[in-house]
Amino acid sequence: MVDDMKHSTLLGLAVVFALLALFTLLPESITSKFHLELLSKILIFSIFATSLQLLVGFTGLVSLGHAAFFGFAAYVVTMLAPMSEAGNDWLLLTASLAGALLLALAVGALTLRTKGIYFIMVTLAFFQMVFFVFHDTKIAGGSDGAYVYFKPEFKLLGKPLFNLDGLALLYLLLRSRFGNALAGIKHNEQRMLAAGYRTYRYKLACFALGGMFAGLVGFLYAIQYGFVNPEILAWHQSGNALLPHGIAPGITAC
Repeated sequence: MVDDMKHSTLLGLAVVFALLALFTLLPESITSKFHLELLSKILIFSIFATSLQLLVGFTGLVSLGHAAFFGFAAYVVTMLAPMSEAGNDWLLLTASLAGALLLALAVGALTLRTKGIYFIMVTLAFFQMVFFVFHDTKIAGGSDGAYVYFKPEFKLLGKPLFNLDGLALLYLLLRSRFGNALAGIKHNEQRMLAAGYRTYRYKLACFALGGMFAGLVGFLYAIQYGFVNPEILAWHQSGNALLPHGIAPGITAC
C-alpha cells in the first residue's frame, strides 16, 4: 500500500492549491498583479514538485533530469505558437503534453535498465544532451531563448487550463492497484518480481506519467511568462524540485 504520509502530501498540496486559487477571488483593491503573478509561479512549481514526487516519493526513481520534460514542453509551445494571431490553447496544451510524454518514454526505455547511482547519472547525461540541443543550436533561439507571441490568456479560475482535477486524478491513480504496485517496487522490487509483476513496465509508465505532468508545468510556464530559455532545462531545476522531498541524490537507491 502507498503509505499514509504520501497521501497526506497530496492532500496537503490540494489544500494549498485551493487556498491560493481562492486568493484570486479577492477584490483587486486587496490583491495586485505582482501578487497574482507570484501565486501563479508558486502554483506552477508546486505542480512540478508534485510530478517529481510521483517518481521519487512513490517509486524511488531519483532523477536529476526531470526539468528536461518541463523545458521541452515549454519549447514546444514557443515553436507552435503563431506570431500574428492568438494561439489555440488546447492545441498547444495537447502538443506540449504529447511531446513531454514521448520524450519520457524514449529516455525511460533506456535509463530504467539501470539502478541506483547509475540511474541518476544516466538520466543526468541524457537530459544534459537535451539542454545542449536547445542551448547550442538555433532551433529555438539558442542561448538567448524564445518568445511566445500572442499567447493565450492564463487564468487560474478561467475555463480551466489548470484546476485541482489533475491532482485529484493523481491521488486516485496512486490509490489504485497501479499505485500500490509502485509502492511495492520502491520498497522491494525483487519481491514484486517474484510475485509476477513486470516491474520494468510499471516504472516506465510511472516515468512517462511524471514526464507528462512536468510537461503540463512547461505549458503553464510558457503561456504565463511568454518567454523560455535553456536554463529551465538545466539539472539544478530538478535539484530544486528534489529539495522538498528530503532526497540526497546518490544515496537513495532506485
